[in-house]
Amino acid sequence: MSSPRFAFIGNLELSAIFRGRSVPVELLDRVLKSGMPWVPTNVCLSASNTIPPDNPFGPMGETRLIADPKRKIVLPARESRPAMEVYLADITEPDGSFWEACARSQLKRALADLEDAGYKLKVGFEHELYIHGLTEISAPAYSLPGSRAVSELAAEVFETLATAGTRLDQFMSEFGHHQFEISSPVRGALRAADEAVFARETIRDAALARGLRATFAPKPDLTEAGSGVHVHMSLWDRDGTPVTGHNGQPTAVAGSFAAGILRQIDAVMAYTAPTPNSYDRIAPSSWVGAFNCVGIKNREAAIRFVPRQPDKDGSNPGASMEYRVTDGSANPYLTLAALVRAGLAGIRDELPVPVSVDQDPATLSEEERSARGIRRVAASLPEVLAAAEPFAAEWFGETFWRAYGSVRRNEINDAAKSSNYGAQLARVL
Repeated sequence: MSSPRFAFIGNLELSAIFRGRSVPVELLDRVLKSGMPWVPTNVCLSASNTIPPDNPFGPMGETRLIADPKRKIVLPARESRPAMEVYLADITEPDGSFWEACARSQLKRALADLEDAGYKLKVGFEHELYIHGLTEISAPAYSLPGSRAVSELAAEVFETLATAGTRLDQFMSEFGHHQFEISSPVRGALRAADEAVFARETIRDAALARGLRATFAPKPDLTEAGSGVHVHMSLWDRDGTPVTGHNGQPTAVAGSFAAGILRQIDAVMAYTAPTPNSYDRIAPSSWVGAFNCVGIKNREAAIRFVPRQPDKDGSNPGASMEYRVTDGSANPYLTLAALVRAGLAGIRDELPVPVSVDQDPATLSEEERSARGIRRVAASLPEVLAAAEPFAAEWFGETFWRAYGSVRRNEINDAAKSSNYGAQLARVL
């Protein structure tokens, strides 16, 4: 691999676009020590590069991009393009202190509060995506030809991710035509989100170099299967012991965490399903999790409990709670921060473990669902924004909500002006 000529210092902003500044490597040491100036309004840019008219920053103020030297990846050289070092960064106040509109910093703060309560969160992400241009012949779902078609690109992705000290656990053919799924290793929550950003950007870079187009947009084509993200979460106590499952069931603390998410699921979805296109994908009987319930091994539940192999003592050390109502238009830092905020409230309130639903809730009558406390999750972005507003200042702060709300309202306006909003998102996400 040739030596990098430039370094990019970037932050995944509120529209889940990775933006930042590029510098020649001879200035990198200085940048790593002192950071770089950044315009506050930049975090409010939409995926379509429009600026929300009601954003709280306007032309005023300044923040700083502060790179995390431990979070670096090296993108390989291309014909006429040199290799590039890419660093993940926090956005801070000019003095280096916490800034509310930085999603990565919000996740750090949420995880610190969870740890104060006695728990740590580990996460594994699964992303679905489309890669167009690999072959003119559509391979059958989950087939060997489909996985072979992407194998050359996947091999480069694995090599690039290795420069960041990470990998993928799989890169496989999925259900839709030209659709694939990647699975990431289970990590501490912050590292998991960081590596999700690296995986997305690496795949896009490798695809573009081959004249292909990779997209994580939720529903690029309304006639095709949508692409989601599955978030596998497990709780660990201060001693490093997994405390998510026992005897094939959620533990009391995991159940309270899940119940907290279900209690505020519409508010959580303001961060996990944040674009109008997200709601083109969320529908019953589509394996998306369109009902606010927990189900053991149930892919129609918003949270699928996965017990995995038990130990001799009955514990399930590999158990996870799989949150299913999210997609690639969401910022993974905000996805996890919102899940932690809602789940932590459930732990503090000692909510009871939800009763597992063992069938597709859509097959139940409305009366049966009502009797069991099951309902459809929200069906539109305006609904979830209204649900999130009462909790937003408590979870993330007033400045954050003013910025984030402006981004989402602007996204609604962008969608209204587009004849094919899903395809428009697919060009950038």
